[in-house]
Amino acid sequence: MDRKILIAVPTFETIKPECFKSIYGLLRPDGYSLYFDYISGYDCAKARNQIAKNALNGGYDYVLMVDSDIQLPSDTLIKLLECGSDIALGWYYRKRTKTDQTIIYTFGRDFNDANCISGHTMIHEIPRPIEVKGGGLGVALIKVNIFEKLSYPYFKFVTYPDDSVLSEDLYFCNLASENGCDIKCNPSVKGNHIFEVIM
Repeated sequence: MDRKILIAVPTFETIKPECFKSIYGLLRPDGYSLYFDYISGYDCAKARNQIAKNALNGGYDYVLMVDSDIQLPSDTLIKLLECGSDIALGWYYRKRTKTDQTIIYTFGRDFNDANCISGHTMIHEIPRPIEVKGGGLGVALIKVNIFEKLSYPYFKFVTYPDDSVLSEDLYFCNLASENGCDIKCNPSVKGNHIFEVIM
């Protein structure tokens, strides 16, 4: 019997046509059946929590979370499954930036720019999946059974006394790591952020 992957998009308004077209064009890994869903009208944390609940209730093996403004390479699922990790991340450049910053963080004390892996490093220096501290979930394949060992909510925004904010995706990465889950990034899975560059 095929294993099941839920491909789900947390979206406030709409899914970019390029995003949906890239989801439609994904190569199906052997032995897997693919299903699609989207959650709209919520903030991102609530949408991701609902996606996690749907994945658990639907008996899925994996959930691929895709941000509504990300265009995927066709081999995304195959390459992320190769990570063999609880959470497998693709990567992309930060939105509306002309710098080399990605959304993937290497091990360090904080989720800050000093611990951010550059796009140049991803493309030219990392030949295979690597363990990471965490990152954005715009392209993220997650084993559904890990939600059973995490406390709810799995995703939430945290505001600290100094007004700094931990985003819902990095909160999830911290929570998962604290509960023994491993996180890897496959540098060969580069998503394209669909946006206009601000000059």
